[in-house]
Amino acid sequence: MIQRIQSLYLLIAIGLMVAFFFVPFGYNVDTVVSESAFFEQPLTGLNQGISLIIPVSLSLLTMVIALFSFKNLSAQKMLIGLSALIIGACIGIVIYYLTAGYKDTDPDIAIRTVWGGGGLLLVAAELALLGAYRGVSADQKLLRSYDRMR
Repeated sequence: MIQRIQSLYLLIAIGLMVAFFFVPFGYNVDTVVSESAFFEQPLTGLNQGISLIIPVSLSLLTMVIALFSFKNLSAQKMLIGLSALIIGACIGIVIYYLTAGYKDTDPDIAIRTVWGGGGLLLVAAELALLGAYRGVSADQKLLRSYDRMR
């Protein structure tokens, strides 16, 4: 299982997605105009509620299943593609959270969202899944060439 390169790429992607739960991808900076004070609230995968917990958990589940389905390469390839689509949806949700403005009813408080960098973990996981997909494709190509030689 571990001797194949796609298994290493899948392990890297799983580690990056677990880290995404805890690394902030942005901050809400609340500024109180009259007091010149500000407060930072980190935006992480866990504190944004169900809108990020479910897709990240689904992608983790599909990656773990793909990691252990190394005997069925076509199923592994399909699960890797499905996980990549789910991570693409997570990237869209993160972009929405970073660009959507928050409003406060108190005119004395200004809220703005600042980039935190944790969203790059999703992009890195997507690239690791691309490497795993290419590894599975290379294995399928190698098996087809062995079948032709028989």
